[in-house]
Amino acid sequence: MSKQQLSQTAGCVWGIVGIFLVYRGMGLYQLAAQEQNSSQEAIIISVVLGIALGIIKGKFVLSKTARWNRDRIDQLTPPLKIHQVFAGPFYGFIAGMMMLGFILRTYNSFFGGYIVVATIYCGIGMALLAASTIYWKKTVPHPLKKSLN
Repeated sequence: MSKQQLSQTAGCVWGIVGIFLVYRGMGLYQLAAQEQNSSQEAIIISVVLGIALGIIKGKFVLSKTARWNRDRIDQLTPPLKIHQVFAGPFYGFIAGMMMLGFILRTYNSFFGGYIVVATIYCGIGMALLAASTIYWKKTVPHPLKKSLN
């Protein structure tokens, strides 16, 4: 497996998880309307906020994490293995995020209902989608790193 393949795999994972979370969020909006009588206006505002805030978070926050991981992959020495797509501690973070999602869905009424949880899901999903583009961009060496070597 090459470094480029490893980086593209990470980008695919982020993109697929992002799409899944947006899809899951849309299902939660349906539950908000059906079970909690959320208004159509509230849902529309929530969708717009989730998408907008997610793209902003992806561009300015998660993109740094993606860049760090892409740079980490570039520093790996062959032979490369699929499990190196993410750093070891990141797998624990993923498990924690999955647990948090379960808690948010299960106890949604404590957090403002399905509409709030759906906004969080859509926001994180859009952030992952936006940041996944980092993995597809060509790596350009940082000018300072080059001059220091």
